[in-house]
Amino acid sequence: MLPLDAVVPSPFQPRRTIDQASVEQLASSIRRSGVMQPVIVRALGAGRYELVVGERRWRASRVAQLTHIPALVRDLADEEAAEWALVENVQREDLNAMERAHALRGLCERFGMTQTQVAERVALDRSTVTNLIRLTELEDSIATLLEQGKLSMGHGRALLGAPAGVVRESLAVQAAAQAWSVRKLERECQRMHAAKPSAGKPSPRAMVLADLEKQIADQLGTKVMIRADRKGVRGRVVIEFYGHDHFEGLLARMGVRTHG
Repeated sequence: MLPLDAVVPSPFQPRRTIDQASVEQLASSIRRSGVMQPVIVRALGAGRYELVVGERRWRASRVAQLTHIPALVRDLADEEAAEWALVENVQREDLNAMERAHALRGLCERFGMTQTQVAERVALDRSTVTNLIRLTELEDSIATLLEQGKLSMGHGRALLGAPAGVVRESLAVQAAAQAWSVRKLERECQRMHAAKPSAGKPSPRAMVLADLEKQIADQLGTKVMIRADRKGVRGRVVIEFYGHDHFEGLLARMGVRTHG
């Protein structure tokens, strides 16, 4: 048992919103029967502990005004703690599509994992990981609809095929308001693309570069852009990173050693 006040929330918690009603319901159960399953924590030092698994139980215990909570202490590095938190929630299907998408992308960016490595860690098909991470490319208004359960992951995937911006956001609002099926939304997205002025069929070289971008991005787990001159003799490769840890992870994957 650990003092409840000695336990702090995890910075790796993949859930972006927690249903307060469900916490209150769990608190009522805890008042009657206690906490049936220990939370998992890791030691921070100075008598402090960080949650790894079990934030709802921890929150409900606070609501129930407990002073102590049963806990298992594990020796985990940051990467392992993030992985445990994500896997536990994904396996219980407690996360919505956007929460899963941001959590999976976070594993790639924070720890420099490839999408293949993430898929192996969380026991998902690689294609599922790729499709989920792509949802983070959607506009904020659409992401909110997915978080609220008004649109499904399938709807989100379909919307990725629509022109970005106002057109895509309008389709999302209609799909949510009129309860469109994924198939219906796919047809509407295709219709919008057909109505969009065509810039012409991509050249063979452009198609090759796009394929190379995808292969490199999949290997590194981040967005990659290749820009070449008309002759294909000179150009540049742009690799995006999202923080110092992510940058260090990318360098490590490319076999580059840093000093200092």
